[in-house]
Amino acid sequence: MAVTPRIQASETDGIRVIRFVDRQLFDERTVREAADQVLGTLPNDGSPIRLVLDFSDVNLVSSTLLSKLILLQRRVATSGGKLRLCEMSPVIQQVFRTSNLDRLFSIDRDVRAALESFH
Repeated sequence: MAVTPRIQASETDGIRVIRFVDRQLFDERTVREAADQVLGTLPNDGSPIRLVLDFSDVNLVSSTLLSKLILLQRRVATSGGKLRLCEMSPVIQQVFRTSNLDRLFSIDRDVRAALESFH
């Protein structure tokens, strides 16, 4: 069975930009597939991971997704890299504030601002 693409990946100046294509990152299967696809784009050569996650199409997230993001943040930090989140709806921003994850993650208004933070 073919896996549904859950992300669109691109690269700008050595920074991987991942855009989620699902409106809802909520059910277990969708979250697992999206997380696996994100991990599949990351370098495994020990180099620092430089990553932007674009939530512009997403309007609902689950606690499972949040836990996957925490694990991803740890992996990025261990690599000596940097992770930025951007283009979050007010609802998703509130989820991050309520769970205090806005303290763990660097959140930018848009992709441009996220990319500029690497320079």
